[in-house]
Amino acid sequence: MIKIENKLYSSTEVADILGVSLRSVYRYLEEGKLQAEVKTATGRHRFTRQNIVDFLYPSGMPEEEMVEQRMSVSQKEEVRMPVSEARVEVEAAPKVPAPEPIKEPEVSIPVAPQPKMEVETQKVEAEKEDDQVDWLAKFREAAKKFEETTEQFSGLGDIAPEPEEIVPVMPKKEIYFYRSRLGGLKDVAQNIDKTSKNSGLDYAFTLNAGLSLYKPINPFSLLHVYVRPKDRDFFERILALTPSDEGNAQLCILVSDENALYAKADEMHGLKVVDKKRLIEDISEMKEDLLKEAESILI
Repeated sequence: MIKIENKLYSSTEVADILGVSLRSVYRYLEEGKLQAEVKTATGRHRFTRQNIVDFLYPSGMPEEEMVEQRMSVSQKEEVRMPVSEARVEVEAAPKVPAPEPIKEPEVSIPVAPQPKMEVETQKVEAEKEDDQVDWLAKFREAAKKFEETTEQFSGLGDIAPEPEEIVPVMPKKEIYFYRSRLGGLKDVAQNIDKTSKNSGLDYAFTLNAGLSLYKPINPFSLLHVYVRPKDRDFFERILALTPSDEGNAQLCILVSDENALYAKADEMHGLKVVDKKRLIEDISEMKEDLLKEAESILI
């Protein structure tokens, strides 16, 4: 006799109950011999107790099986009856009231009143102490100390403090090093000039590149150029630039929004270069080994 609970069974559980393989369960489903009560969204089947009984007994459950099912249900109800009766008996038991808490008697401690004569005596003594203090003398003494303190510091006002030396703080340059896929230094320089003129952008060469526009100098491998901060990304795209370290770079972009730098720029050999004064300042600040040669050319 097979006892099956009233719940949902998976395909694997049905195969265990029937004593067949999982593939046989799927075949029964395809042939219509076995019905599934539920089919999930993922395509899995779930079977009820009735689905399994209908498969096992296509012509109906035998009478002895149905009697056995009813007997098992009645036995379960008989088992539960003593429990319910015991619960009723417990609930019917009379409740014993809890004992009332014992209240402790209140104890009051009498406070002895202070004699009136003692209070008045203390008041009179306090008034006598006030009369003995010469408040005017104390005020004069305090005023004298204040004057002496003022006189001690009044002479320092005649000594003018030495002015602190104000050292001008130069704005820190933002410097970016790149390599370009366009070619050599001449190709990069020509593309900077062409792109700037076509797009109306500002630029100015400096250091070795700027000095070489005034007069040929020793060979160099790095161009230095000023551009505005808002235009740096544009030049990176147009010139096909990739970031690099200083030792392997072809181009160094100096970011500056200083209007005078671009307004005073000179045009030499079709390219823009910072004015001579600014070129000397940049070389003395960033490339001191080139300063002597720059002074001989520019001054």
